[in-house]
Amino acid sequence: MTKVRIASTTDISSGKVLKASANGQSVIVAKVGDKYCAIANKCPHLGLPMAKGKFENGVITCPFHGSKFEVCTGKNVEWVDSFVGIPLPGFAQKIVAMGKSPTDVKSFAVTQEGSDLFINA
Repeated sequence: MTKVRIASTTDISSGKVLKASANGQSVIVAKVGDKYCAIANKCPHLGLPMAKGKFENGVITCPFHGSKFEVCTGKNVEWVDSFVGIPLPGFAQKIVAMGKSPTDVKSFAVTQEGSDLFINA
């Protein structure tokens, strides 16, 4: 793994995520409380990007199927509950999940040097 600069602290807006690249891999960077966090910009459900999803209270929602992930840990907190923002009833959630089990997204430890943010990628 190589230490890669992903952003500057001045690039991160409160309440928003920043899409960045690290060795060709797309990541999402955010500030949660006083901590900078990063996860892969790839929902484990279908591999779609999450950077344009709703971000609040340290959790990002996949804009395609509603799965929710903690940005600091990658932990899945809700699995496939909507389709492009339209809530789905329970039976339809199982269909849209396509037999896939709830899965966490890859997370990265963020280190800060001055105003630069780095991850190992």
